[in-house]
Amino acid sequence: MGDWEGEALARLRAAAHLGDGAGGCEVLRGRPLRPVLQYAGDVITAALAQGVPGAEALARECADELRRRGGPGDAELAAELEGDTGLTGLPVDLGAVAAAMDEGFHVLDVERGDVLAVDEGEGLLIPPAVLPEGEDARRGAAREWLARQGYRVVPRVL
Repeated sequence: MGDWEGEALARLRAAAHLGDGAGGCEVLRGRPLRPVLQYAGDVITAALAQGVPGAEALARECADELRRRGGPGDAELAAELEGDTGLTGLPVDLGAVAAAMDEGFHVLDVERGDVLAVDEGEGLLIPPAVLPEGEDARRGAAREWLARQGYRVVPRVL
């Protein structure tokens, strides 16, 4: 991932997980967006909501890159960066959804955003799927599936 090894990637992941728009934008500065577009879009979306200076320019750049790349979930995230998608916000971990798609049948609790084994709860069935290689593409595939169900990712809060 070039400039996205080690600490920088860990900081970006943490910012996306926490919905830390300012912290995420700080990590993005001076680094290429393309290897981490799904994480970048999540932190930029948070930054826009939080009024972080410079977030609008980053949102345009990220949306353009997403549309050029055209991978799983890229169109959905680009649309979110460009305005309201009409999707319901759900505090879900895309990594957990991708893992559930990879492992087999799970359910998504659409109230709390938890991914559960089928026998542990009720909710939206997450079907098994063959996912693309790479963390960013797997997150995108999970985002694409989630959008088809009418949901978009919002940060989880305790």
